Amino acid sequence: MKDIFEQIGIESNWIETKKGRKGIIKDLSKLYQQNETKDFKIIIEEKKEIKVHKLILILRSELFKGMFQLNVQDQSNQVHDYSRKSFEAINQFIYFLYHDEFEEETKITKENLEEYVDIKDYYQLNPKSLIGELLLDFDYFKNIFFN
Repeated sequence: MKDIFEQIGIESNWIETKKGRKGIIKDLSKLYQQNETKDFKIIIEEKKEIKVHKLILILRSELFKGMFQLNVQDQSNQVHDYSRKSFEAINQFIYFLYHDEFEEETKITKENLEEYVDIKDYYQLNPKSLIGELLLDFDYFKNIFFN
């Protein structure tokens, strides 16, 4: 499996590194639950909103990092999502930003993999941890390479 990760540009020690970051991820997971401290909203489909911490967006998304740096004077606490992706997919991505993994019940399919990759590109997210996480979903991995 490490050979496959290396072929797509993921360091061979990525899995071990991920295991070593459990303390930080655990803290971020707690932060995910603290809705009262979330200071930013992403508006999706003109009516649904996802609350998030600006700091998480800055750390994990080049798009948001640039947006917040340019708009230092603008203290807006929301943005409309124009990626045209589903609320469920974007919500799952926000979960990923905090936990560095998808929710356990999330099944990776060809359709939502394409949607996740599009969201990753749109929001300029760190691709290595995301691609690694998608490949760790063995059922999907098996279907791609062995069917």
